[in-house]
Amino acid sequence: MTLGFFDGVHLGHAALLAHLKKLSKEKGLPSIVLTFDARPVFRSEALLTGIEERIALIKAQGVDEVVLEPFTEELAALSPETFLREVVCARLNARAVLAGYDCRFGKDRAGNIGTIRSMAGELGLVCEEEEPFRLDGRIVSSTLCRELLIKGDLEELSRALGRKWSLKGEIRPGRGVGRELGFPTANLSLEGLASPPCGAYAASCDLEGRKGKALLYFGTRPTFGDSPEKVAEVFLPGCSGDLYGRKLVVTPERFLGPEKRYADAGELKAAIASFLKLLDA
Repeated sequence: MTLGFFDGVHLGHAALLAHLKKLSKEKGLPSIVLTFDARPVFRSEALLTGIEERIALIKAQGVDEVVLEPFTEELAALSPETFLREVVCARLNARAVLAGYDCRFGKDRAGNIGTIRSMAGELGLVCEEEEPFRLDGRIVSSTLCRELLIKGDLEELSRALGRKWSLKGEIRPGRGVGRELGFPTANLSLEGLASPPCGAYAASCDLEGRKGKALLYFGTRPTFGDSPEKVAEVFLPGCSGDLYGRKLVVTPERFLGPEKRYADAGELKAAIASFLKLLDA
């Protein structure tokens, strides 16, 4: 088994999970990934992936089982040694643990691969370590991927993730401004998620199997009074009807222009129309 939060499921995680499958095959044991439904309260940075997407991406790597552990106060209070005894060994019946080079666990994140190795004999564990995965000399980590996304370097982010970053979720009601302008938008939640810089993007989308091009906007709607939080709005050309509750995947492909405050609704409408012409550029 291995354990971690696996935010983004990037190339470093993929290398770890490939090692896990190799190890499990060699030892004739199922491969299990232990991950958590939330981060410790002191880790407040926005995430690259929500829970459902994170689990799906881990499973797509071909491991036998993913265990989603509730990150409760009781769990956070366990010492590293107790965590290994009660969770890893007693409950999950682990016989071999593959730990990343930066693995931390237990109260105050005091446990690391050294802790596992020191208890391996007592617990009957085999312990192996995964070295950091590097791309052009840089260690690929969730922190690096988050920085690339927030900076808007989508090309480098795609290299680090091993795929393009996408925003996924159920379409929810918005304020109806887009509809009033003649460009009704599908609204996706950004709650707890990192996102690219504010502005307009040419994007590809998948609406429950229906694929096409889209105009994607991240921002605070300054023309109509800033929203208290950053929003994500997607205009789907040729798509109409009630889309609330339907699942949408939208992938920013190209930055079209920064967010700005337009003089009025007419000027904003003209700007949207000009951005739409760029989708096929």
